[in-house]
Amino acid sequence: MKTVIFIIAFFSINLTYCQMVSADKLEQIGLKVNEVSEQARMLLTKDFYWDPIEEFAPFGNDDGSDAFHDFKAWRKKNKSSSPVTFLTQLIEEWGYPKFDLSQLDETEISKYIEIKGSGMSSSSEKFLMEYFKKMSQEAGKPFNEEESQQILSTSSEDMGGTYLASQDNAVIAIGFGQFVLEGKIDKDMVELTKTAIQRELLPVLLTRFDEQFQEERKKILSQMLSDLSKM
Repeated sequence: MKTVIFIIAFFSINLTYCQMVSADKLEQIGLKVNEVSEQARMLLTKDFYWDPIEEFAPFGNDDGSDAFHDFKAWRKKNKSSSPVTFLTQLIEEWGYPKFDLSQLDETEISKYIEIKGSGMSSSSEKFLMEYFKKMSQEAGKPFNEEESQQILSTSSEDMGGTYLASQDNAVIAIGFGQFVLEGKIDKDMVELTKTAIQRELLPVLLTRFDEQFQEERKKILSQMLSDLSKM
């Protein structure tokens, strides 16, 4: 009987390790096996977690990827600090208008995403106008300053949605990032991560994506929410 139990236990252990995320997948986002917690390799088995170009995944979008790798570097010197401290510093560095990251009220979210860009610096605007002028000359067309100014003005509209998406991407990446590195997430970071995912699932934000991508985004976010509850 003991032999049977031993054999079952042996195969169960080996089956578990066979189901763990492979080193090849980890390398896709620049990680080595010894940098990743066993808990993460056992729980985060969906391919999207380790896809470097999956925009809806924690580490596949630019903001999430940058936030995670910056957090990873920061964590080495701040092992006892809350990841929320890093998140707060990061968003301050980005210079985005203040947003309550615990907010789930669609009315308040709608107000925020209607924020327009604060405008470019005079030096950046001058550089771009010169660039537009050069492109017009190379194309053999007269330079239209009014049209070029309109392009600059339009580019600053509806920036609130971009600001919020970037912040939520950072929250999710840092939350899952701590789990990947340490096999756990601090309580305050869990709550922010959960809220960020729930917020991105709200119609006011989900419908900002093209209709053909909404179902896939909803599926990935829902999977992340489910996995988060198991951490």
